Amino acid sequence: MKKNCFILLDTNICIYRTLAYVEPRILKRELLDKVTDKIDILTNNNLACKIIITTTIINELRNQEILFWEISQFCMNNLHHKSGDYKTLRIFEKAKKSINKFLIKYQIGKELIRILGDSRLDLTEINNFYLNYPEKLNKITQNKVMKLKQFQKDKKLRERPNNLPEENDRILLSEAIKINNSNENDVYIFSNDNDFIEFVEEIKTKFNVKILKLFDSIEEEDS
Repeated sequence: MKKNCFILLDTNICIYRTLAYVEPRILKRELLDKVTDKIDILTNNNLACKIIITTTIINELRNQEILFWEISQFCMNNLHHKSGDYKTLRIFEKAKKSINKFLIKYQIGKELIRILGDSRLDLTEINNFYLNYPEKLNKITQNKVMKLKQFQKDKKLRERPNNLPEENDRILLSEAIKINNSNENDVYIFSNDNDFIEFVEEIKTKFNVKILKLFDSIEEEDS
C-alpha cells in the first residue's frame, strides 16, 4: 500500500471500531481488534493514509434506528444476546456517544464534498456493473436474510431491488470513484460487507478502486 492514499470507511468498520472501545469485555474480539489495529497502521507516519468518513456514512450512523439495528445484529450474532435485551441497550447507549467523536475526527472535508456533489445521481453505471453478476448478488442477498425474521427479511429485500447492494453502499462506491478520478493517490473502501469484498477484483478492474479487507495484511492490499 502506498503512502497518503485515501481510505473511505464503510458503516460496519465504524461500528466495529466503536464497539472495540465501548465494550472491552467482549470475548470474541478478533474482528474488533483487527479494525483498530488496521486503522492504527494506516494512520501511522509510515503510511499516513487519509481516513475519510463521507457524508453518506455519517448520516447513516447518526440515524439511531440504523445504528441500533447494526449493533443489535452484532450483539445477537457474536455475543448471543437476545433482541433488545438490557446488555445490548447499554452497549448501544455507550456507542452513540463514542461514534459521534469518531465521525467528527474523520469527517470528509469541504474540498472533497464539492468534488462529490450529489452521488445519488450517479448510480446508473454502478447498478449496471453489479447487475452483470446476478448469481453472486443473489447468493449475497440470501446470506444476508438467512437469519432474519420475516418482517426484517421483507425490509432487507426491499432495500436490495434486483439483489443490488443497498443504496448507501452503491453511493459509497460512487464517491470512491469520484475521489479516485480527482487525484493521483490510490483510493480504497475499507469494508467487511460482501457487496464489496466479493467483488474485489471486479471493482478494481472496472473502477480502479481498491477494497481493503479486514483479514488481509496491508502488504497484500497492494498486490
